[in-house]
Amino acid sequence: MPVNTLLHHAHLPAEAREPSFHGREPQLREMENRLREARAGASRLMVVEGPPGIGKTALVRRFLRTADRVRVLEASGAENETALAYGVLAQLLSQTSVGEEAPGPRDEPGAVGARLLALAHRIPADTVVVLVIDDAHWADAPSLDALTFVLRRLLSEPVLTVLAVHAPADAQLPKGLGRLLADDETLRLALDGLTAEQTGALCDRLLPAGLPPHAVGRLYAHTRGNPLYLRALIREVDPEVLAAADSPLPAPRSYQLLVRDRLAHCDAPARDLVAAASVLGPRAPLHRVAQLAGLENPLPAVEQAVGQGLLEEGPAGGPPELAFPHPLVQAAVYHQLGPARRAELHTGAVRASKDAASRTWHQLLAGRSPDPALVADLATGARRQAAAGHWSRAASMAAHASRLATTRPERERLTVEAADALLCDGRAEEAADLVRALPGDSTRAAHRYAHGQLAFARGETASARLLLDDAWRHCDPALDPALARRIAERLSLVGLLQGEAAAAVRWAQRAGALPPVPFTGGMLRYAQLAALGLTDAVEEGIERAAGLPESVLVQSGDVDLLLGRSALRLGFDDLEGSRADLRSAAPLCRNGPAPLRATAQLLLGETELRLGNWDVALRELESAAQTALTRGLGWLEPVACADAAGALALRGRTERAAEYLAKAMGSGGYGHGASGFAHVARARAQLAAARGAQEEVAGALLPLLEREPVARTVVAPWRDLLVDALTALGEHRQAERILDGLDAPSAHRGRHSRLAAAARARGTLLAARRSPGAAELSFRTALGHAEQVPDPFGRARVQLAYGAFLRRAGRRTDATGQLRRALRTFTELGAAPSAALCERELAASGGASASDSPLTPQELVIARLATSGLTNRQIARQLVLSVKTVEFHLSHAYTKLGITSRMGLPAKLPAAPAAQPVRPTSSS
Repeated sequence: MPVNTLLHHAHLPAEAREPSFHGREPQLREMENRLREARAGASRLMVVEGPPGIGKTALVRRFLRTADRVRVLEASGAENETALAYGVLAQLLSQTSVGEEAPGPRDEPGAVGARLLALAHRIPADTVVVLVIDDAHWADAPSLDALTFVLRRLLSEPVLTVLAVHAPADAQLPKGLGRLLADDETLRLALDGLTAEQTGALCDRLLPAGLPPHAVGRLYAHTRGNPLYLRALIREVDPEVLAAADSPLPAPRSYQLLVRDRLAHCDAPARDLVAAASVLGPRAPLHRVAQLAGLENPLPAVEQAVGQGLLEEGPAGGPPELAFPHPLVQAAVYHQLGPARRAELHTGAVRASKDAASRTWHQLLAGRSPDPALVADLATGARRQAAAGHWSRAASMAAHASRLATTRPERERLTVEAADALLCDGRAEEAADLVRALPGDSTRAAHRYAHGQLAFARGETASARLLLDDAWRHCDPALDPALARRIAERLSLVGLLQGEAAAAVRWAQRAGALPPVPFTGGMLRYAQLAALGLTDAVEEGIERAAGLPESVLVQSGDVDLLLGRSALRLGFDDLEGSRADLRSAAPLCRNGPAPLRATAQLLLGETELRLGNWDVALRELESAAQTALTRGLGWLEPVACADAAGALALRGRTERAAEYLAKAMGSGGYGHGASGFAHVARARAQLAAARGAQEEVAGALLPLLEREPVARTVVAPWRDLLVDALTALGEHRQAERILDGLDAPSAHRGRHSRLAAAARARGTLLAARRSPGAAELSFRTALGHAEQVPDPFGRARVQLAYGAFLRRAGRRTDATGQLRRALRTFTELGAAPSAALCERELAASGGASASDSPLTPQELVIARLATSGLTNRQIARQLVLSVKTVEFHLSHAYTKLGITSRMGLPAKLPAAPAAQPVRPTSSS
């Protein structure tokens, strides 16, 4: 029997599995589903389509490796055998146990197809025949016609047909087969490249030390995630070249040969045109390319280059442009030019360039001898690139300028600027390499500032403060105002993170009095306004932001002020205003410094969480955490990861919350600043509360009282959580001491959300001390404040606490009304731990618990979403769960309700409970 006739079994030894298969799990699940359908007696067709090297064959092979009880017949088309009649069908027939004779070129497709169809009717019981045709776009026409004959007649046979084809499949196959592909029953899997995250995972697997995040991003953009090209480059290119930012990445050797062959089919003008385009970049105006190539009439050359797949024309309707269809084409052409030809073309590009930055860059690549004018041009270009948010190009130009500079002060200044640009681009490791290269006799102020910047990036704010303070003492603002501004701006952010709001404001004022400079994180006015929000100078912060126009009209130069205003609005319960600011800031931050981008994500996540849009909130908070973790923002890691952990804990996703909490506590910034310490402590408390462990809540939060900046400044709301825990533990006196002054308006400066939380905590404490009249007054005060803020979770927490109090007071009807309102909110938010508490209180009150449902809160949330018409995948996306978790909960729900599918859910699930008003009593 031929080697490729395989009987596959589900469990293969580990060594038989492909070691580097990434990112295709959803497609594999779809293929496994179709195999189950075929086994049940429904013939199925599926098409795997995508560009060469994208992983079509690897996906099919992985699927076959894990398929159980199947008979596989494999064939493949070949570009040089498209004229060989029945070449593909002959491959399939030769693999049968009866040794079918190969069809002749004059046989009719129907007759040949009938022979293959007869085999399908002789399938052993409990076995599925899997027909696999790889590179079906190169299969000969008679074979495809015979296959179409077979597929049209397969109905209830256990046959699964898999075609792998270049996209788009319809344009490359006969019309009859194309109509079958267009059928709704046909599964079409269009493969894209791996994601950036999957590219990083592949690099970690294939390279002992992996690659830094910026290098992963560069490699991903260069290959567009194509697994074949990724593996080739990782195998062929030195890891140091892959990790370096300035070294251009080549194309894989096999790809270079392909491009060389395409170029050989072009005449000299077309080759000159493609060469000129490779020097000018991935996209350039046609007239500039023609000018550099020396072509008066470039159109014939364009037709040739486009016909060979070397170039593409720009979109119609605009000025004519030329672009490379893939970054690897440009890389292959550029590397084949040779040093002399490249230098000649870059020299010509200097004359053709319209902007100073491009001219300077081409001068550098042309190998121009270093001179003061070139250094000055590079430095100026770097600052312009930084002002435009092009941090990678800014860093490269500043680094080149520093290497070419002839005086020590100039080298130091340019090295500092290059390091700052790298930090803005999230490339802390490269910045550290630059700073370590500074000579020991460098100017003390510049040396201390550079090392202080690195300490800050690592999250070591205490060390950063010592270094930056020393830099400030040795810096003369009159002689070097740019360095002085950098130092003061960074010290302002250090003060904010350490909970020293007054110091943060003071340093921000000093920085603001100096001329603006590029290459900073762009965080100055954000730090100033955020710090003012933590002091008694709130009105000053609002006044400073008053000059901003409406959010949608703000320009990129004012995005830090916009973020500062959003922080003030968030802190003072203007949640809609904060969201409007942040939605306008998001596109402005997209290409901005990494610190600004992560801060915008974090603020938007916190705002959406309070507004009750928890799906959006979780997405933004996890994005902020990932940005901090991968872009060298050690100072932000503990805050961002802790906030993601806290939000996940509110939903009961305790395992994932614990993962983020571990990242927060393991980050370099944990323990170095009051802000990070407070956010981590609050997340630990939220996770413990989700588990019902009040002792752990108290243990997480009590240390905050001993840290003066945290105790003095409202860094992250946590005191009400501590009071609740102490009250539950019977530590009433300690809870009272913490509450003293907490619910006074001066402590919150009119922030209704904080006042509501404080009044709720006091009501719970008073109820525990058996003071029902005062407790009810506190709860009603809390409700009054909660109604002033569009914060559904905060309001539901008050309703839950008030309902629990009313139940214990024997007022069950009133208790049920409050608890039903709270339960509805918790259910809509997916707040499983809080919903579970509500369930228990409703059951104890004699009202319908969880709508008298036997389901757990999480099962109830998922079941209600299922009845609304959402698919399992949509439910998973909305609740930020895995599809398997949704399937698990639905399966349990079906069992408890005595049904077999979601069709029975509407009859078994009661409607969401209606709200009931609370009747006033004499005590209120």
